[in-house]
Amino acid sequence: MKRTTLFSLWFALFLISIYRLPAGHAQGLPFNTTSLFAGSGVCADCHTTDGTALRDSQGNDLSPPTDWRSTMMANSAKDPFWQAKVEAEVTANPQLKAVIEDKCTTCHAPMGRTQAVYDGASGYTLDAMRNDPLAMDGVSCTVCHQIQPDNLGSKESFSGKYIITDKRQIFGPYQNVLTAPMINNVNYTPLFGAHMQKSELCATCHTLFTPYLDDQGNIAGEFPEQTPYLEWKNSDFYQKNIQCQDCHMPLVDEAVKIANRPRMLGTQQPFWRHIFVGGNTFMLSILRDFGTEIGVTATKDQFDATIAATRQQLQERTVKMTANARVENDTLKLDVELANLTGHKFPSGYPARRAWLHVLVKTADGKTVFESGAYDENGVIIGEGAFTPHFNIITSPEQVQIYEAVMQDVNGAVTHTLLRAASYKKDNRIPPTGFTSQSPDYADIAIAGKAADDPDFNRRDGVEGYGSDVVHYQIALSGVSGKLDIQVDFLYQSIKPQFVNDLFQYNTPAVNRFKGYYQNADKTPERVQSASLSVDVPTGVETPGQRLPEGFALLNNYPNPFIQQTTIEFQLTRPLEVFAAVYDIRGRLVRTLVAGQQPAGYHRITWDSRDDSGRRVGSGVYIIKLSTPGRSIAHKILKVR
Repeated sequence: MKRTTLFSLWFALFLISIYRLPAGHAQGLPFNTTSLFAGSGVCADCHTTDGTALRDSQGNDLSPPTDWRSTMMANSAKDPFWQAKVEAEVTANPQLKAVIEDKCTTCHAPMGRTQAVYDGASGYTLDAMRNDPLAMDGVSCTVCHQIQPDNLGSKESFSGKYIITDKRQIFGPYQNVLTAPMINNVNYTPLFGAHMQKSELCATCHTLFTPYLDDQGNIAGEFPEQTPYLEWKNSDFYQKNIQCQDCHMPLVDEAVKIANRPRMLGTQQPFWRHIFVGGNTFMLSILRDFGTEIGVTATKDQFDATIAATRQQLQERTVKMTANARVENDTLKLDVELANLTGHKFPSGYPARRAWLHVLVKTADGKTVFESGAYDENGVIIGEGAFTPHFNIITSPEQVQIYEAVMQDVNGAVTHTLLRAASYKKDNRIPPTGFTSQSPDYADIAIAGKAADDPDFNRRDGVEGYGSDVVHYQIALSGVSGKLDIQVDFLYQSIKPQFVNDLFQYNTPAVNRFKGYYQNADKTPERVQSASLSVDVPTGVETPGQRLPEGFALLNNYPNPFIQQTTIEFQLTRPLEVFAAVYDIRGRLVRTLVAGQQPAGYHRITWDSRDDSGRRVGSGVYIIKLSTPGRSIAHKILKVR
């Protein structure tokens, strides 16, 4: 056998042992290099464990390429949903094909696009990306670690305007590093970069503004497609110096040898794992299940590990849910509070994501009394329409609390096309703690829709920044007695069906590929939080009108104090002429709520803080007065700003 053949065989075996190429459907990591970049396989040469390096005290493999290869960042260019969405946007706006593809590949295929522009190209295309192994390596090692600190945190760095030069500098979190091995082997100079541990680094691609079009197809402005960095700056996390990396790159606070050679290399502490955990189990499952066709570099086991870590993140570190229930008169009152544990809105990022409450109330023998938020096998919420508003109080099964960002075009119509998205018709994603409307960036991260007027959304007693929402379920009980079992689930979906249905109207190769994956995928939403409760209903409780109240009463309004809206309840023992109205503190009539004959039973009315002319009244003390022939009752209420 020729010496060159023996050497080639030995070298191949050496690579397999060092890089631990995954078995099964996974491809190997690329070793391609350019004047700016090196493929992840080149980095894996030294930064994969040899049994001693890149291990913690429990023997766990900490190798960055091993952790990274099954993440959404590693598969950003291969992501079939993203490719389909880009082709759909191009089909809808063919005159902007070059702009769309160049914009989208800037962050999804950064090595290919950055190198092409450095070499003199005016932009980058999907076709060029698909034929470029480095572009298909996604957000790889030599992208993030070469980003210069110059403009980070400024608007000039957002939307993929990171700076990568031809200086061949690799930034890391450690000082006094050994430089010669990297210089000699891969022609990169390792340097300490404080920005590698800062949210501003992540903000370059995770703060994205996209152009939008008017009805004539002209670019009319920019739309804040995703803004987790700006949300983070308007949170307690920013004040406490908790960075993106602290949550998405788990810390190993041990001394770790970070490369397998040179042999005399010392250790560094601490060490950040490169698992980049988020919340997108759905796309990770598609990448795992259709990996051979998609061309992933991770094994099924590696995807399973990342999916498990993602699921743990969703269940333990995103939202805390508490629920309490009671029966008052004829009504089951269930209050569900959701508190955001993250440093940005939840759900975060791309507006295809949503979360919602599924509430199921049953009798002890299994009869359903009430259900809101049920879903079918396609992840479609039962009864949902084209648009679902935000609710403070839910009284019927058709009302579902869905936390989402809903885009609208220049005419206010709901759209799922990014280039038609001029603003948000609804954004009731739960803000982080500390989030207020006083932020200088608030116009780009504002609460939109009815949540902005909800006194329990990010507020307590009129004060902003609580990072939570309380939903009040008021469920009428008809002939129900005994024990009621209540199940509350908070569910999450990374791609809501409305986005998919809109996407599938386009007939392109990438759309059709994704359609095949989607139709065969498990579309069960992720269960983020669950609560089970039981209450006892006194015998004989019936719906309003079936059992007469025991006395004439004006009940306390809810909430009180309130910001924009409050609910007033009263009860009558017999049919009566009723006059219910709101007065100011001087006794002047502000708003007539009820005037005329009312039947016996329980009644509920709402005051939207407007006077009889339709004008919103100011903050202050008001009086609710209920009058019937020969009798009046009055309560004070407080409207805050």
